Parts: sequence; C-alpha cells; structure tokens
Amino acid sequence: MGTPFLSAVIIAFNEERNISRCLDSLLDIADEVVVVDSGSTDATEALCRDRGVRFIHHSFEGHIQQKNWASEQAEGDWILSLDADEALSEPLRQSLKDWKNQPIQDANAYEFNRLTQYCGEWVRHSGWYPDRKFRLWKGGTAHWAGVNPHDRLEVAQPEITGHLKGDILHYSYYTLADHVNQIAYFSDIAALAYQGASWAYWPPMAGLKSAFQWFKTAIIKGGWRDGETGWVIARMSARATWMKYRKIRKIRRGSKRLSYREMNRILICRTDAIGDLILTLPLAGWIKATAPQMKVSVLVRSYAEAIAIACTDVDEVLIWDPQNDEVEWGQFDAAILAFPDDAVARKLQKSGVPIRVGTGRRWPTALRLTHRVWQSRKKSGQHETWHGLNLLHVLHLLPGWSKPGLVVPQDPVNWVPWLQLQPVAWKSQSINIAGADDWLEPGKKYVILHPGSRGSANNWSLANYQLAMDQWMNRGIRVVLTGTEDEGESFKSLRSVPGVIDTIGRLSLGELLSLIQACDGLVASSTGPLHMAAAVGVPCVGLFGHAAPMWPERWHPIGTNARWLVAEKVDEQNGLQIAPEKAIECLEEIWENPSP
Repeated sequence: MGTPFLSAVIIAFNEERNISRCLDSLLDIADEVVVVDSGSTDATEALCRDRGVRFIHHSFEGHIQQKNWASEQAEGDWILSLDADEALSEPLRQSLKDWKNQPIQDANAYEFNRLTQYCGEWVRHSGWYPDRKFRLWKGGTAHWAGVNPHDRLEVAQPEITGHLKGDILHYSYYTLADHVNQIAYFSDIAALAYQGASWAYWPPMAGLKSAFQWFKTAIIKGGWRDGETGWVIARMSARATWMKYRKIRKIRRGSKRLSYREMNRILICRTDAIGDLILTLPLAGWIKATAPQMKVSVLVRSYAEAIAIACTDVDEVLIWDPQNDEVEWGQFDAAILAFPDDAVARKLQKSGVPIRVGTGRRWPTALRLTHRVWQSRKKSGQHETWHGLNLLHVLHLLPGWSKPGLVVPQDPVNWVPWLQLQPVAWKSQSINIAGADDWLEPGKKYVILHPGSRGSANNWSLANYQLAMDQWMNRGIRVVLTGTEDEGESFKSLRSVPGVIDTIGRLSLGELLSLIQACDGLVASSTGPLHMAAAVGVPCVGLFGHAAPMWPERWHPIGTNARWLVAEKVDEQNGLQIAPEKAIECLEEIWENPSP
C-alpha cells in the first residue's frame, strides 16, 4: 500500500493569533491543508493564503455542522482535523511521519493526547490531560457528532482504532478574560441546544451541579496538583456550569412568556432628554445589524420625535403622552425600558407585553419588569450607550434572535455604525425659515456654539463662549448661535456681537439637526446638539467636568469626528475651567485629519 494522501482540515474565525502556529506545525506532514472560514475580519485569510492553503468561506451553522462540512471538502483519503488554536507537538509530528511511511495502516482512525496551556501554564491534571481525541481517520469511516459546542468524532468501527504518541498542543486561553469570554460563548450554544428535563435547571439543582463540578475538577480529577492554575480552572468550570443552566432557565422562561413564538417586534422606550435618546439609538442599529428582519419601534416624547425619525434603523416612532395614549402596546413582543419611566412600565405591564427589560435598581419600576439588569449607571464608569446595549443583550438568546456568542462591544468605535441619522437637507429646511437663506454662504466655514445646557451638564461661562466666538471670527470663521427661546435672554451678550448668526428660538429640532449637518463644527457641553453633531459626522468638541455623574465616561458623544475636553476644576461662577484656545485647537485638528 502506498503512502496515504493526508488532508489537514481546520475551521477558523478571527484566528490571526493562532493560525500561523497551527499551519506551521503541519509542514511536511499534510499533503493538503483546507481552512474553512466563517467570516473572519482580521488577518486570518491573509496568513492562510501566504502559506498556500486552500481557503474556503462557509457560513457558520454550528461547530459540528461546520466540521462535517469542512471534512467533506478534503480530497485526501485520510483526514487530520485540528482546531485553529491547536498545533502538533514535535513528538506527534514524528509519529505522523512514521505512520505515513508504514506500508500498512492497521486502523481506520487514530487518537492523540491533547495537552492544554492555560494562561501560560501547561495543565496535566484537572481532568484536562491526557484528554484523548480522535483526530485522524480514513475518509468515510467517521463523522462529527455530539451536542454543540462540544463536538466529538464518532468512529464507525471503534474496535479497529489506534493511538499515536505525542500531544496536540492546545493554546486555549492566553488570559483569564479569554476563558470568561469562551464560557459566555459556549454556555450560549449549550443553552440553545439543551433538550433535557426542566428540573435540571432549577436554581437549587443548578447550584448543586455547579458545586459538584468544582469538587470533581479540583479534587476528584486532581486539579489541586496543578497549583493555583488548578484552583482557577475548578472555579471557572463551576462558573461555566452555572451560566449554562441560568441561560437555559432564561430561554425557557422567555419562550414561555412569548407563547413559544419568535420575537419580531421590539419597542425601545426612551422618554427623557434628546441627548439621552441619541445615545440609546445604537440599540436599534445593533438589532438591525444582527437581526435585520426584526421591526424596531422607538417610544419618545414629542419634543424628540424628529431625532427618532431621522434614525435610519428605526422602523416606527411612537409618541409617549400619558394624557392622550394612542399606542397599541399589545403589538410588541419585547420592550426595552432604556429610561426607567414608571408610567411607561405600568402601561407595558397592563398591556401584557411579554418581555419587559430594564434596570432592577429603580423601584417600583423594577417590579413591573420580567427581566432586570443590576448595573449602577452612576458608579459603573460605563457609557450610557453601553448600559442600553447591556439591557438589550438580555434578549439575544430568545427565539427570533438566537445569536450565541453575541457580546456587548466595549469600544465605542464599534457603536458608531449603529448610530446613523439622516436629516433633511438644510437647503430644503431653510426656505421655511424667515431670513435663513442668508445664514450660510458657500465657501465659508461655520462653527456652531451652543451655550445652553438647561442645567443638565457642566458648562463654560459666557465669558469663555465670548472669547471663543471672538477668536473664530477674527480668523474669518462665521459663528452660529443656537439655543431655545427660553434661553435667549440669558445669552443676550452673545447675541449682540456684530456678525454672529443668531438662530436662538427660531429652529425646530429637525431644522436644528439639518443646520448642524450643514455647518463645519460645533462646540457645546454635554447636550443634545453635541450628540446630534457627532451622530451626523460633523466635527464637534464636547466640554465636560471630570466627576461623576456628568463625566465623559458616561456621556461622551459617539462619532468618528467627535472629541471632548475635560476640566479638572469646575468653578461655581466661572464654570468649566477649559481654555477656549484648547477647544479651538481641538476642532482644527479634526478639520486637518477628518474621519470619513
């Protein structure tokens, strides 16, 4: 019998950290390497093609399904399967070379030991070693089975199998955070695949199972012999068990509340300020990006309607008016109470909306919810948008969405595509405003100053706004003042400056949004116009104090051309101690290097 033709098969997704090591270990072993990728956005594909592998794109349908499909693409009469975070040890490479040179193969499948590295330490106990795995088989004699995400190779004739010396080296977790993230992902998959009895996920039983998992890993399987690493693994194993059963409980409970139908209509409720609404709109974008078939409605106060209408990911805008309620509440499958408005929560409960999500830290609103999230917005240090996305994330495993592995991105850069506002063009708006045709002239640069905050945020003094206005006008840049009619008297000194374009009290919210998009920059404290400018991509500079709760950690604008300055001192009379020159320099830096 001749030398067998060996195909190595690997499934991958965003594996630039691991894939090179895996492929390099196959040199001089595999006659063909097939990588089946499920949509990597990093350097995985480039690294594979540099090494001459056969690279195939295929949508991910589950670990078992993906591995079976990948095996079917192999051309060899023997198949070797590796995960992207695995590699062949040198002794195993030698065993495979010896096996290929044998004139007779005495088995249809071979298993190997697998040795796992955890945060830089090789684990030889804790039930993790020798961890024997069938990974080499003759084509047509085995297939992948099991329950996702825990796949196993099922061999047709287990009585004629063999074992090769050497280890598969498994580089599983570089950091503890890697393990936490994988537990979150695998517990999602396991919870969706669960078909067992309901008693198994009752909290007392789940607690017992978790405790036994710790005992089994730490004591029975000798985790203590791995030192501190073994104790960490035991604790994380218990955590994985608890999360799995907790998610099963949530899926079953949510499905029951939905009467076992799929979600298709979600209501996002944000009934406070304009800026708060803008920072909540990425929830609509996230839904549309991951479940485009879902219909998204937004409940707002009438004064914020124009912003919600401009959001490209919102299908329907509803107005909250407690005195004249015309909302058909019963049409929704789920509602996100992004702002804890007790009157809205009562309506949702009374109307029988099946899933009602909100913070558990506001009573009595929390009593009217079906799903509660417990993070403190004031003390967490997280952004307002993150908190909203975290509420929405509660739904990601329910029917109609069912997105295992979906996580709330921490980096605000990832939120930007989910916040898209499309205002009416200023040219179309200006014809309805007396004198507005002359406000903006082609070829000139315009900066908006919005000096008001209505007490919702720390702010500059009027003297600082005056200094900024004078410096821009001295440079030939036109200054536009915006604000509400009620604020007009307070800004009288700014409005009287010759050459300033005074729009205070003259614009509706939709008209203001159009004007902001038509201008070249904006400077304001943490107010609605600042967030409007960021959302339409206009260069803007926000002015913030350094202390919670009005700090940028929670309220900074979201946009590729948005920046913010933080004052170390907030004077009661003179406001934020930020030099106007700093805001001017910051805006000019954005003009010189704008983001698309």
